[in-house]
Amino acid sequence: MTARIAEASVVARASSQPLSLDFKLVVFVILVAVCEGAVRKWFVPSLSSPLLALRDLAAIVLVLRAAALHRYSAMPLLTQCLVLWSFCVLMWGALQLVVVQGPLVLYFLGLRFWLLYLWFALAMACSLSTGEVVKVIRLMIALSVLMLPLAVMQHFSAPSSPLNVQPDTDEEEIFRVSADIVRVSGTFTFTMGYACFIAAVAPFAMSTVWNGKALYRRKWFAMVAFFAVSVGTLISGSRASIMFFGALLAIQTVGSFAGAKSGKALVFAIAKTLIAVLALCATLFIFSDALVATQERFSDAAAQEDVMGRIETELLGEPASRKDINFIGHGLGAGTNAGSVLLTGERTFELAESEPARVLLEMGFVGFAWLLIKCTIFSLGLARSVSRLTRLGETLPMMLWATAAYGMSSWPISGQVSANAFGYIVLGLALCSIRPALPARTVVYRHAGEVSR
Repeated sequence: MTARIAEASVVARASSQPLSLDFKLVVFVILVAVCEGAVRKWFVPSLSSPLLALRDLAAIVLVLRAAALHRYSAMPLLTQCLVLWSFCVLMWGALQLVVVQGPLVLYFLGLRFWLLYLWFALAMACSLSTGEVVKVIRLMIALSVLMLPLAVMQHFSAPSSPLNVQPDTDEEEIFRVSADIVRVSGTFTFTMGYACFIAAVAPFAMSTVWNGKALYRRKWFAMVAFFAVSVGTLISGSRASIMFFGALLAIQTVGSFAGAKSGKALVFAIAKTLIAVLALCATLFIFSDALVATQERFSDAAAQEDVMGRIETELLGEPASRKDINFIGHGLGAGTNAGSVLLTGERTFELAESEPARVLLEMGFVGFAWLLIKCTIFSLGLARSVSRLTRLGETLPMMLWATAAYGMSSWPISGQVSANAFGYIVLGLALCSIRPALPARTVVYRHAGEVSR
């Protein structure tokens, strides 16, 4: 009898295995990325820098733990490539210090943006269990739902409202969709942070399964999540986010039909698509003023700039900045927002506004290599996710890789702290979606006197 009780205790403990330190570190990084801006805007502005330092420290600890516990052996080829790339960035940045003679602190700032969270993404993929990945996804969904009331209040509030305050920004400089409707910033200090966050959560709001495990314990909450992300995207005022949301919804719809393995699965895919369309229509009806303002924004932008020119800028950088590109580059870290403050004393785009131009101007030849490397990573990731779709019928990996490609190509991940965090968090989850099975971890249950895996 005693043996049976002990055995039952082992099974119970195995089913409720405590969350690992790796998971807690990832959660801490996400929570700080989401909440740091709110602390800076509305509570204690002086805590912003310590919070960012703690976030970076948590990322460093995860990277070092993965190395100490030999977790990177789960993805050896990618790890070897990243070691080589890190050495390349370190040496090229050191060469730039000699040639350009910029401040040393700028060099370390550049390493933080170029390498730290890239390693963090790989450490995530090599450390988190499937159950922990699902919990991370659920956390991001919950944060998007909880942030929705704040975003809606910002949308309906005047630009002068305390809810719409932005650090070091005058009221007339606050970004707006139209004359009296602001581009919401949520808990972030700038609209870019909210746009990146809501786009990062979008794949999870359109899917319900991760590696065969349900993302939502209650089916009705899946509708709540989709509604929250739909509304958040609409009121964000970001044209790129709105267009990407539509593209992602199309990917999910086509993927669901293509991946259906039976008539029942096909019927479910059709029903899910119809529900999504109805929910989207209801969202547009309820927030009709946001829709009108967004339509005006699209019309004004179309009248002022060429659509193909905008796409060219997003992919290759601003034409005006290309003449300043050189082989060596302007120095590792020179393109970061913090670097511009260090160099000029002002919050400006020191090198360029678009990510490709910033990368090319900052690192020269190595920046060009980074753009090619990113294209290679995304191509391989999308190919693996398509293979997973055809085998298992899961659309989430493909949507994650599409989001990673969109975010790391167009967000200012090499210079802005929120974009940097969410760009690499999405990349880490995308890597989780195509990784091989991780080795089982040994967990000792002392009370039962047994060892369970």
